[in-house]
Amino acid sequence: MALIVDDKHLGTPEARWRDAGLHEELLHLGPINARRLLVVSPHPDDEVFGAGGLIQAALSQRVPVEVIAVTDGEASHPNSSAAATLNLARVRNDESCEALGRLGWRSPLITRLHLADGAVTENRNELDAALASILLPDDLCVAPWRYDGHPDHDTCGESALAASRAVGARTLGFLVWAWHWADPEGSNIPWDVCRRLDLSRRARARKRWASAAFNSQTRSLGPAIEDAVLPAPLMRRFWRPYEVFVDETVSTP
Repeated sequence: MALIVDDKHLGTPEARWRDAGLHEELLHLGPINARRLLVVSPHPDDEVFGAGGLIQAALSQRVPVEVIAVTDGEASHPNSSAAATLNLARVRNDESCEALGRLGWRSPLITRLHLADGAVTENRNELDAALASILLPDDLCVAPWRYDGHPDHDTCGESALAASRAVGARTLGFLVWAWHWADPEGSNIPWDVCRRLDLSRRARARKRWASAAFNSQTRSLGPAIEDAVLPAPLMRRFWRPYEVFVDETVSTP
């Protein structure tokens, strides 16, 4: 699947998802019954877009949280040679720390793997080894859904599921790019094994505030650099009063 994202390719409109109301029939996720929440993030921002509400829930329930930052997101502007001068890896990691702080996490615990952005599949063995060394029984591992539609996301989801099954940890898959390409009237997303986490007004406001920290993705970086990677209409997907997770514990292989 080729993901094309720009002002002319905005994907499935948020209004269609809202009108479909598919989330309304989902079972609620419930309390986080885990010794620790591990969030596998392919790029700096995915952890907030996909699971910013869940991270807040874990913090409120005093469940320890750790983010596994798989790449540094340095390839987010492939058509802009000038972007290299801005040290995007450093910029994006700083944005992630700021965003997590805005969620109420004062001292985020982030383990950075520094795998090449856009080449996680080619480095799958390294990712597998890292997750196998970190995951423990009774952890809740949250990663992109393994069919999210971006190669880095899909590989992270597959690796997280395999590592979790090996140690007996529960796995949830969050959606980022599936909201872009999936059809609300279709069967692309396995709704029967999806779970919904409702966000309070405060949690929703914090998540939206946190998402605003990713300036390198949501704004133009200057006249010599391409436009925002994530146009404003796409960001509305992450400002909903709920989050959706695929419960990989009960999903089919």
